[in-house]
Amino acid sequence: MSILVAVNDDNSHELVLTVALRLASGLKQPLWVTHITETEHASDAERAFRDDVRAFLAEEAVDVDVDLEYLNRGGLRRGTTVGRQLLELAEDVKVDHVVVGHHSKDPLTTVREGHTDFTLVEDARVPVTIVPGAVD
Repeated sequence: MSILVAVNDDNSHELVLTVALRLASGLKQPLWVTHITETEHASDAERAFRDDVRAFLAEEAVDVDVDLEYLNRGGLRRGTTVGRQLLELAEDVKVDHVVVGHHSKDPLTTVREGHTDFTLVEDARVPVTIVPGAVD
């Protein structure tokens, strides 16, 4: 089993990874880090971000696998859509835990997009750790 860590190329990914590393070390579990891509074929920037994540994790004593994963962000509530797809992914690969970041949204944006992390917490069959970002 492993810990699924979903990261974006934003300012909070290093904090999310640091929390996930602490969990993995304490639980003696490997990490499976996935970066959600916008399209089925990762762009140069997305591949460069994946490589940066690998470099950030290279010196750690935890077993880590870093991948790019295309999830469809279409639809009216893209955050909710991505959350549901991450749930499916977590069940398919049988993870024990999920770690994801959180960004505050204004009420209108929340209604329009939903929250990936809230969807995970509501429906996951495994523990979910939400790492808060800065409050806007």
